Amino acid sequence: MIQLIARIEAHPNQGEQFASIIEGVIAPSRAEAGCLTYQTHRAIDDPNVFYFYEQWRDQDAFDQPVASPHYPAYRADSANLVVDRYLTFLDYVSK
Repeated sequence: MIQLIARIEAHPNQGEQFASIIEGVIAPSRAEAGCLTYQTHRAIDDPNVFYFYEQWRDQDAFDQPVASPHYPAYRADSANLVVDRYLTFLDYVSK
């Protein structure tokens, strides 16, 4: 299983626009065959910071959305809005 936490920070005062773009990605991402969990969150103390928590069946399932129409559109639409993108891949401490 692939588990990921992504922290994405939008430029100042771009949080609302970034949030509207994210809303268009949630349903198609969750519909991907290998998607187990796809959650998005917004920081309470900073409306320009977003967190994604994702679980994918395996590497192939994780790589699949990149080829889907919604992902390249999301990246293109948000490219000028994002100041920082940090990905953390996770593994279980105990299974």
